[in-house]
Amino acid sequence: MTKAPTRQAAAGRRERAPRYDHLRLEETVGFLLSDTARTMVRTFTKKIAVHGIGMGVFQFLRILWEEDGLTQSELAARARMKGPSAVAAIKELEWCGFVRRIDDRHDRRKVRLFLTAEGRRLYDVVMPDIEAIRKVMLADFSIAEQNLMKEMLRRMRQNLAPERVEVRRPSSGARRPNGSAARKRS
Repeated sequence: MTKAPTRQAAAGRRERAPRYDHLRLEETVGFLLSDTARTMVRTFTKKIAVHGIGMGVFQFLRILWEEDGLTQSELAARARMKGPSAVAAIKELEWCGFVRRIDDRHDRRKVRLFLTAEGRRLYDVVMPDIEAIRKVMLADFSIAEQNLMKEMLRRMRQNLAPERVEVRRPSSGARRPNGSAARKRS
């Protein structure tokens, strides 16, 4: 039978534990960014769904609207997605009739993706929805504040680039959130 910790021992541990009050949920940039993005995506998903577009392919359409004729790997890199996710999205775009594959004239190993007439038509249908949501989302922000926010978000993204983030491994006796002990790696 395990003895329950005394109040004095528990109080002593609380006093020695570092305080993270500045990391309360509503005070963390990570939570606020994530929650805002989820809210925006939920709102926008409803808007574009009526046009037969899902969020899984929307980012690829946006990129092709700005630069048509990219290779699959170029498109995946611009979307910041791994190969399998990009392949699935591109197959869906093809299945919906929004893009077509054309062999590269200069390099037979490459296949380029081009918007179909239907894919191009969606631009004029969807962009007004994007503008409407943007106006609501940024209603109380000055142009200077909007530009500052975009610059700060780009810097955060750069700061979190994989080569800049050091991942801390739990110590051999550390507990995982689900209560199981971390496995020791050799």
